[in-house]
Amino acid sequence: MMLRSKLTFDQLGTSIQHGEDRSIILTVPGQRNASSAFCNHVTVSAALCSNHVLRSGKHFAVFTGLKGFSVIGVVRPVQIKLSDFGEGELKTFDPRNRRFWEYQLRQRTARWTDSNVHCCSVSKVFASGSAFSHDWRSDKPGVSIDGLQSDTPIGLLLDLEEGTLSIYQNGQRLATLKDGLSGEYCWYAAVGGFTRPISIKRGFAPDDQRTG
Repeated sequence: MMLRSKLTFDQLGTSIQHGEDRSIILTVPGQRNASSAFCNHVTVSAALCSNHVLRSGKHFAVFTGLKGFSVIGVVRPVQIKLSDFGEGELKTFDPRNRRFWEYQLRQRTARWTDSNVHCCSVSKVFASGSAFSHDWRSDKPGVSIDGLQSDTPIGLLLDLEEGTLSIYQNGQRLATLKDGLSGEYCWYAAVGGFTRPISIKRGFAPDDQRTG
């Protein structure tokens, strides 16, 4: 039942908040000019759909509102406890941020299997798009995504049968972002600066009606 319920962001960095409902996130007013590890003078903070754990099969999510500095992807369903951090430390919470790598790795369980693909994301910075994956031990180079458009919804297909994450737009598959995924994941998104609100909902991949 949980896998078919509405997708919602249930864990938020302290620089973002919910929009009209829990399927929408946006930057907290007044947090736009702090610095972060990824973009000078912009706070980047993430939200996780960790109440919706993806363990097997195929799953498709549609993200809208990606303009400015925004990130979407999958990550291990880690639990971020406010009491584990000092005041203000979670303003820049992002699974890609090396400051949080060790904290997240300490939560590894057998359900993650032996895959070291712990986070895989699409970074949309104004007119360009790149894909990144992280093992939370060393930096990996990003890969440019050709044909990614602004102001157009983006679909991500997590296929845990094949172990891949793929990106779709305008009904077309643009690329396979990463292979070698297995174990547990959840959807996530990050926003920063003057980014528009990002929303998430379930969908169907154009070439596979079994997803959702």
